[in-house]
Amino acid sequence: MHKEGHLGLTLLLFSIIGYIFNFWNEIALTIALIFSVVPDYDIRMQRAKGTFRILAVLFTLITFALFLKLKNPFLFSIPILFYVIHLMGEHRGFSHTLTFAFLCGALMGFFTLKVFGDFSVGFVGAFLGVLSHILGDLLTHKPFSPLYPFCRRRFALKLVKSSNPIANYLLLISGFVSLTVLYRGIVLKAVANFPR
Repeated sequence: MHKEGHLGLTLLLFSIIGYIFNFWNEIALTIALIFSVVPDYDIRMQRAKGTFRILAVLFTLITFALFLKLKNPFLFSIPILFYVIHLMGEHRGFSHTLTFAFLCGALMGFFTLKVFGDFSVGFVGAFLGVLSHILGDLLTHKPFSPLYPFCRRRFALKLVKSSNPIANYLLLISGFVSLTVLYRGIVLKAVANFPR
């Protein structure tokens, strides 16, 4: 899938989960949308391995200096995230796994716990964003291992090409429609209470 398809599928999943579990949080939705495109940064990482290593070392040194000054252990999640991204390797490698989704969720969960006092907002947002990306890519032709390192078997449903504009924009439109219809049940309640 391309960016439009991933964003649409994230909106669709978030709307359905939000409606079923009555979990509506704009911050979590924003995080989910951001993280729905993060796994594809592995393509950029392949092109900039040397530069990325230099940036990772630089970020680590800056973070360590900030830690010495601020005494905030959360700062160490920044270079850890950099090194996790560095592990991405090939396209649809580590960044397209449930392990990566869990790591992103945990890191964002600790961030939102520190900033907003709520771990679930960051965890649900980041985990759902990466999960929706994985589900979107499973629809395409190129197989990958979403259960790595627990299972190395490669999966692909081979329903559409990732570059298929109809599939990508159909997902985007479906996501907007589902969010509009299901968001806090407002539209459904309005339809149910419409005078006849």
